[in-house]
Amino acid sequence: MNTGLFVAFATPQALDSALRSLRAARVGTIETFTPTPVETGTSIVPVLVLVGGVLGAIAGFLLQSYADMSAYPLDIGGRPFFSWPAFVPIAFENGVLAAILTGFFGYFVATRLPRLYQPVDEYETMRRAMRDLWCVAIRTDEPERARQVLDAHAPARIEELPA
Repeated sequence: MNTGLFVAFATPQALDSALRSLRAARVGTIETFTPTPVETGTSIVPVLVLVGGVLGAIAGFLLQSYADMSAYPLDIGGRPFFSWPAFVPIAFENGVLAAILTGFFGYFVATRLPRLYQPVDEYETMRRAMRDLWCVAIRTDEPERARQVLDAHAPARIEELPA
């Protein structure tokens, strides 16, 4: 991918129809920059939170079981060494902690944040993208073909991405 286009649209509907056309034409890599979410898709974060929470609860339970049964067994009032009801609240709290931490860091991984700088930040159009324009960056070897696809959707502004 040598070059591309940075295109702005005045409405989210115009961007949505242009995205459908661009994907159908398979012109290159597409990335959107908008003030509101345009594309809603499935996320891996809820699954990561569930797995992190379950693994955290299991790890907390196993740690308490090991400590009470093997590492430091205590005979207190004839209580059995494997007194699992006492382990449940702490295992639950460990599961919640693991789920929260997994969700926090999983969000950053899923959204590829923090990205402190991208080359598109240099464009004049990008300065308005977070306020009132819906933008798309197209990385392609065929900018003329991408421009032909976009002409049907009347973009507000088109800028060339450098090589």
